[in-house]
Amino acid sequence: MTLDLFRHRPSRRQFLQVTTGGIAAGALSAAMPDDATAGLSVLKPPILRPGDTVGMVAPASNAYEPEEIAIAKETMEQYGFKVVLGRNITAQNGYLAGTDAQRAADVNEMFRRADVRGIVTFSGGYGCSRILPLLDYEQIRRSPKVIVGHSDITALLVGINRKTGLVTFHGSSGLTGVGDYAMEHFRRAMMSTGAIGEVAKPPNSVAGTIERTNRLITIFPGRATGQLVGGNLTLITNLIGTPFEPDTTGKILFLEEIGEEPYRIDRMLTQLWLAGKLQAAAGIALGRFVDCYPKEYQASFPQTISLENVLRDRFEPLKKPTLYNLMFGHVRENAVLPIGAIATLDATAKTLTVNENAVRAS
Repeated sequence: MTLDLFRHRPSRRQFLQVTTGGIAAGALSAAMPDDATAGLSVLKPPILRPGDTVGMVAPASNAYEPEEIAIAKETMEQYGFKVVLGRNITAQNGYLAGTDAQRAADVNEMFRRADVRGIVTFSGGYGCSRILPLLDYEQIRRSPKVIVGHSDITALLVGINRKTGLVTFHGSSGLTGVGDYAMEHFRRAMMSTGAIGEVAKPPNSVAGTIERTNRLITIFPGRATGQLVGGNLTLITNLIGTPFEPDTTGKILFLEEIGEEPYRIDRMLTQLWLAGKLQAAAGIALGRFVDCYPKEYQASFPQTISLENVLRDRFEPLKKPTLYNLMFGHVRENAVLPIGAIATLDATAKTLTVNENAVRAS
């Protein structure tokens, strides 16, 4: 996955090339959580309301320019929230928003603060998986709160859900910017206690035109119901073999990606298949795979297969309901998907419906 919507930033591939083998031994020598928390009951956070205070943290990459933090803050203020910034949000440690300890401390503090009702993220980039061993999961379970983001934030959302049972929210980070569609999904998911209903369906096309971009594609028909789990493909793959890897058994696995060539998508999906994660899922919901096309032709390695062909090759043999091109991922109009909530995927009817509320009345 290359980063977000901001092309002046380094790509995820560049981040990984720089950091291979470079994680400080001290950060990973911390006691890793065991799997005793597997099977915890679902924990829904309290509803967010206009006027509530939310904490903004940067658990991954730092701000490229200081003004970006102001932009992200103003984005979240559109919902009527008061936004307080994490004390380390302006810190820089190379390409990270401070040290692992600083970034984890900001997340832990926001869960601990009684005046903070929810947690929003500045941006993705790279770095969330580094802080997973440093989070206070007991505190998170004692004081559950909405936490939302996407891209690299996938690691944070899946890790917290896995270790606490807390419903977390895959949706736009502050710096992404949002339109009316994304804001409406945000309010339905986190600012209402009613059943969320149908989500991630592309906006209606202009009457009298043939839609080219927002076409829902059934890769395999059928209907399945289960808890939602997923996020960015790179990050889901990155968590395999760790104490934080997602449990996909009987669940609706949702995936999205940006900036990866088809053969790289194939490689990551194959890893999930070899790990049994695809076979275990009840259904597959695929979002936007932005700029995922061959970047250049190599005579020694022809890249003639398209992304859709890669997806069909990997998912059709599973014979599980699979729907492609839903409206979530690295797009401005990013629907919110609550990890841990029950949803029904109808690949035949081309719908994804969250059957319940994802927050509770406080």
